[in-house]
Amino acid sequence: KGFKIPIMTRYDVICKIRQFASNYGNQLTFTFLALATLDRLLLAHQSPTLRRWGNRVPLANKLVIAFSLIWLVILCHRLIWYDTINGQCAGQAGFYVYFDNIFNAVVTCLLPMVTLTVLGILIGRSVHRVVQRRRVVPTATINESAHGDQSAIQKIDTQLTIMLFLDIFVSMISFLPYAAQLIYANITDTWPKSPLRVAWENVVSEIINLLSYIFFSGPFYVSIISLSGFRHQLLRALGLKKQQTTTHTQRGVTMGITQNNTNIQQR
Repeated sequence: KGFKIPIMTRYDVICKIRQFASNYGNQLTFTFLALATLDRLLLAHQSPTLRRWGNRVPLANKLVIAFSLIWLVILCHRLIWYDTINGQCAGQAGFYVYFDNIFNAVVTCLLPMVTLTVLGILIGRSVHRVVQRRRVVPTATINESAHGDQSAIQKIDTQLTIMLFLDIFVSMISFLPYAAQLIYANITDTWPKSPLRVAWENVVSEIINLLSYIFFSGPFYVSIISLSGFRHQLLRALGLKKQQTTTHTQRGVTMGITQNNTNIQQR
């Protein structure tokens, strides 16, 4: 049982750092995921000008540093106005509590959910366009192996689409209830409540807080469910499946995708 010293609510420094670091890490995770998704969109875009902005490692490094500093400035208020109050680590009473709850609802919850939803829709459209361009290849160039390649590409398209919609669903169940709970807490803060109602609100609040962490663990399980290639790689990494030689169809898919990218660049 330790020394029965609640360090999270005993020391102001630990309280401030914990509240800041948890939010800071969450926002960086969301931002880097959004930037990686945007990079994939640029690489698959029809415009040569936009494609040149994709896969730029020096630019990516600069964006990582820039957004790390931006979120540091945006979230530094937690290092200033959070304290241990009545045995709890919370924001200072008054206007700041109201501001912090609204800030969390909008910036921490609604912004990631809306952004990831929009990016998911754009990726779905991008994948669909790639498949459509593949389908318009002249029939004279299609042989027996190309037919198998086409089926493999359609299978990949289906898996990616399922993965995107599952990611959107995970983000919604992670952020939407948390945002609703924060808004509800602000609205009902001054309402008279019975001890039973307060107890139920605390239970629901803790459940919602646990749901908010699904966003960070969910993508791993989404990839396992929706991507057969990821499952095979995971099994091989765990030593549960032997390495297999590349099949003819897999080589054909790779050659087809390479040829498709070459045709896009020539356009």
